[in-house]
Amino acid sequence: MNGRAARGGRGRGLPVAGLCALASLAAAGCSETMRPMLGGLAVGEQGPAFHMPMLLNERLPFAYPEDAWVDGIGGETVLRLRISAAGAVDSVLVAKTSGHRSLDSAALAGARQLRYKPARQGERPVSVWATLPVRYPLPERSDAP
Repeated sequence: MNGRAARGGRGRGLPVAGLCALASLAAAGCSETMRPMLGGLAVGEQGPAFHMPMLLNERLPFAYPEDAWVDGIGGETVLRLRISAAGAVDSVLVAKTSGHRSLDSAALAGARQLRYKPARQGERPVSVWATLPVRYPLPERSDAP
């Protein structure tokens, strides 16, 4: 499966460990009902003293691409993120494309700006790879971006 690496260029997508149930965390930028939404962050099997990373962003940095909005395009992009021991997203790639370049690009751009309280193994901060779905609901023709 091909993916796009966060720092430009093409790379190999990592297999999705399993899709997460979609949550209703809405991002800023569009009408209340038509905002991009994040799914639940999924991290592979960890030991008993493992603590998941926690999202720190108050406003989510995802925007609905104007061209997709105008064309009535929606979809879901599944991303693979590497969250560093400092809580920054230092790598991101498309694990499953939405089928639309502008949606995938917007998801990548937003994910690069996410900040987390880092994952911990016991009391030690650790870096982790995680899966994050970003859903762009089909726009309603009466809404504006």
